[in-house]
Amino acid sequence: MSRVSENSSIHSINYAVGKTKGRLEELQLKGSTLKRMNKPSDDPVGNAELLAIRSQNIDAGQYMRNINFAQTQLAYTEDVLEEMTDLLSKAKELAIGQASTIYAPEIRQGVAKEIHQIRQQMLSLSNKRIGNRFLFAGQKVLTRPFDQDGKYLGDKNKINIEINKDVYIPVNITGHELFYGDLNKKLEKSDLDLDQQRPDIDPHVAIMRKPASTESVEVQSSVFDELRALENAMVTDNPQLIQGLLERMDSSIERMVGFRAQVGAITNTITNSETNIEKTKLVNEAQKSRIEDADVTELFADLQKEQNVLKATYNASSKLMNTSLMDFLK
Repeated sequence: MSRVSENSSIHSINYAVGKTKGRLEELQLKGSTLKRMNKPSDDPVGNAELLAIRSQNIDAGQYMRNINFAQTQLAYTEDVLEEMTDLLSKAKELAIGQASTIYAPEIRQGVAKEIHQIRQQMLSLSNKRIGNRFLFAGQKVLTRPFDQDGKYLGDKNKINIEINKDVYIPVNITGHELFYGDLNKKLEKSDLDLDQQRPDIDPHVAIMRKPASTESVEVQSSVFDELRALENAMVTDNPQLIQGLLERMDSSIERMVGFRAQVGAITNTITNSETNIEKTKLVNEAQKSRIEDADVTELFADLQKEQNVLKATYNASSKLMNTSLMDFLK
């Protein structure tokens, strides 16, 4: 027959009470947070899933910030392209009217001033910016892309932004691809000859002579060159040159319209990506709730059960500690 010492009974009581109190405290903590998991050891597998979900949510937050930036950039770009298209269409309309020989040189002189204003407006739009960032400077966003002569000072690099996992989109149009025509475009050499000796003409305006030769050269012209050539043709009363510029202006307008369509397509891609991110966030929240949140009904039932167990443990311990040797000898 083994002998049970008083110390052994005390240790057993302390162990039983401590274990019950530990379970009760754990349930009380879950009840205060309504979370099934308060530390990684509560569910190691579930904790790993939660970390993955939180990482995805952090990434989604950054993607949404990127999307907001891209939407702002593209909205400004689309507005500027619309204004430019309208200006070029107006210039073409004037050119068509003045390509006829029925108008007097004085009329073309007046229209030339309007073309000059259109060119200045195009230059202003080409240097449009958001805050301190120029829209059409490529990656040299702090550099003014065009000078007063229409010379491009930016670069040809695209700004690519990640809008979803491994999904990158360009959010800018460079001034070079927007304002310059196709490379190696054949033009008459006579169209490129500049006459700076005319005292009656503004020296800052390049005067194109009437065609004197048919020698072709490979050049790359810009929208500003076309508008300046149109202005010069009207100043020099050259309807033939005006007619020759119409095709080049059509090409520039088509290029503007093409970039507007490109901006619209990219905007649609961004909208779809934004929708997918929102859906993913909802799925992640549901998964997170299923892993992390406690079942309230079950939780408070267990809490009441452990409170009753602790009360019973206290009662049993009280009776055991109050029992003496004389109680067993009776």
